[in-house]
Amino acid sequence: MTSSMTLYCDEYHCSAGCVLFRFDTPTPQICILRNNRTTEYVLPKGHKDLGESIEQAALRETYEETGWPCEFLPTNIVTRAPPPGMSSGEMAREALGATREAIAVTLRNLDGKPGSVKFVFWYIAQITSTKQHLNTQMAGEDLEAKFMDAEEAIRTLSRPGDRDVAKRAVELVNKTRAAAVAKGSSSKS
Repeated sequence: MTSSMTLYCDEYHCSAGCVLFRFDTPTPQICILRNNRTTEYVLPKGHKDLGESIEQAALRETYEETGWPCEFLPTNIVTRAPPPGMSSGEMAREALGATREAIAVTLRNLDGKPGSVKFVFWYIAQITSTKQHLNTQMAGEDLEAKFMDAEEAIRTLSRPGDRDVAKRAVELVNKTRAAAVAKGSSSKS
């Protein structure tokens, strides 16, 4: 028996964010945010605006909160989303170089009251500039963006859910990079 629940648009919040990578250092780094009001370390994310796609929200929120221009990072993932034109089915399949697919969705029940359910869609992104922009945060935000070695950043994140998402993103990026190196070395043979 299948169980389902319908939530109407006034009963949930939709947010999106990214695990933001940089590769211009000896080892890959990810960006985490220190909330200077709460001293928590979190991943960049925020609410989807009216009329905005979830993907657009992820990149916009990541840029606004970190000040780093970014784009989705093509990553090999396993997903239940079928390729265009194929029947959906329930089988998980590998998608090589997926760029606009969420790697995770977090469901939070904030306080059990109507309107307190929050969905957070997580993506993988990379910086597109070596220059961080200043004054990109919304009024009332007091966030400090820090790039750290990926493993150190995962340990530093305050929320277990953020740590899990960052860990998965690092695993996917490492596997994608290793596959690209292997493909490059096999094509030279």
